[in-house]
Amino acid sequence: MGKSRTRSPEPMEKLEQRELSILQLIHSGANNSRLELARLADLSPSSITAIVQRLIKKGLVVESEPATSQLGRRPIPLQVRRDAAYLVGVDLGSFFLRIVITDINGEIVYRSQARTDMKVGRQRVLEKTFLSIHQAIRESNIPQKLIKGIGIGHSGVIDSEAGIVLSYPRPGQMEEWRNVPLRDIFEKEFSLPCLLEDSVRTSTIAEKCFGAARELSDFLYIDVGMGIGAGIFLDGKIYRGGGGRAGEFGHITVNENGPLCSCGNTGCLETLASSAAIIQSVRAAIEKGIDSKIRELSDGDLDKISIELIAQAASEDDSLAYRVLQGAASYIGIGLANLVNLLNPKVVIFGGALFREIPQLIADPLRRIIKQRSLEKSANEVQLAVSTVGAEASALGAARMIAEKIIEDIYLNWNSPSPETPLSPGSKKPKDRPSPTIAPEDNLAPV
Repeated sequence: MGKSRTRSPEPMEKLEQRELSILQLIHSGANNSRLELARLADLSPSSITAIVQRLIKKGLVVESEPATSQLGRRPIPLQVRRDAAYLVGVDLGSFFLRIVITDINGEIVYRSQARTDMKVGRQRVLEKTFLSIHQAIRESNIPQKLIKGIGIGHSGVIDSEAGIVLSYPRPGQMEEWRNVPLRDIFEKEFSLPCLLEDSVRTSTIAEKCFGAARELSDFLYIDVGMGIGAGIFLDGKIYRGGGGRAGEFGHITVNENGPLCSCGNTGCLETLASSAAIIQSVRAAIEKGIDSKIRELSDGDLDKISIELIAQAASEDDSLAYRVLQGAASYIGIGLANLVNLLNPKVVIFGGALFREIPQLIADPLRRIIKQRSLEKSANEVQLAVSTVGAEASALGAARMIAEKIIEDIYLNWNSPSPETPLSPGSKKPKDRPSPTIAPEDNLAPV
């Protein structure tokens, strides 16, 4: 398998171009029917039917079971055959290394998680990452020839076009990760097409394709983990900005007299409200003698303090945990109010460890501050939601992004195997993702 991002030198015929266009539409949607494809492609139903039949005959597209209904015959959903390709998604985060293997449609057939241990240095982190990916491919029992690409989400500052980590503004990591050609390093190791993207953007793509944003063309995704970032979706596309680095929500100033940030500024949101900042605030308070259940929950080892432990303490009415979390939520709210005024989003979706653990404890002060600081109409219209995708969002989104990149190669090099290959005996059954529907009384409600 060669690592090539080039296309066939032969120009495609008009019919092939139409087939590829419809294949890409089928892949981009959630079980699009022929009628829906006709609308999206602005083609007649008869033309769509003919193209779809050719794709089905080639073995690239399959029909799914229509949803049950008492209102008569339902349109038959279409999807790319599941085993047309499998992709690896990697989330190389500050704290965790998460790996998924998905089919072409994004169903996860294998998942793993391990500590990243950034402190051991870039070279050892990459060695561990490569070993973990090789192990994932081996344990999934997916034939090597069906693994068609690797998507990587990294939480540094990324030049996605060049495939380079420009910097990694975390303590002790600036020099280790300066101007690292990570995409080329991966391609050399695995001899597969690879893609490198900012981890918040890959999470945003996962939310759009598999989560609460499936039906949305405009939304904000806010990720609060060891850092803080934003994904901006406008008119159905991810917004990158003029230099490709839009979304650095964690580096807006919310307190000009605040702590020094690793980016060189003072008072960045990330220094006051990220998971790392929350953990540091709790640890410093306990070291000063403030009583808290967190000391007991961590067995007296302050290095064991995590967002999960702080959330557990807060749920047990620990005053220190509650105060620190409310303070962080207040700073996030200040920053978010600015975004609401600037972009007037209809929906803001929150992801990351902080919101997975204690969504309501954080959401209430956010709603209050947005009402206080945003223009009335914008504040009343915006809806807040908590992501349903889970901790593997970044890895899942990275796999999805590389799938979109290689769909043309799949079409051009298709050998029409039949029938669809079932999961091999040793591979892990796909785990159902939660429904993207969020009841109004829960998280997706006007603030």
